[in-house]
Amino acid sequence: MTFGQTEGTLLAAFIALWWLFYFGLKMRADQKYMKSEQAENSRPCMGCLVTQAAMAAAAVLAIFYGAYAGGFISINR
Repeated sequence: MTFGQTEGTLLAAFIALWWLFYFGLKMRADQKYMKSEQAENSRPCMGCLVTQAAMAAAAVLAIFYGAYAGGFISINR
């Protein structure tokens, strides 16, 4: 099994989406719990934020790939 250009592009897209979702979720959690009267320990754990970001990035890529494979969208070079 070889690691081609398509896999490299998909990996880079996944990493970029993961970072975007992670920072969005982290900023939302920080804002939500910083201004509230809730205890510090009710803030979501780091692992939860990482997992949520990874699942959101994977879902977006799966939807995009499904639309591409189904012929609903096309990419021309």
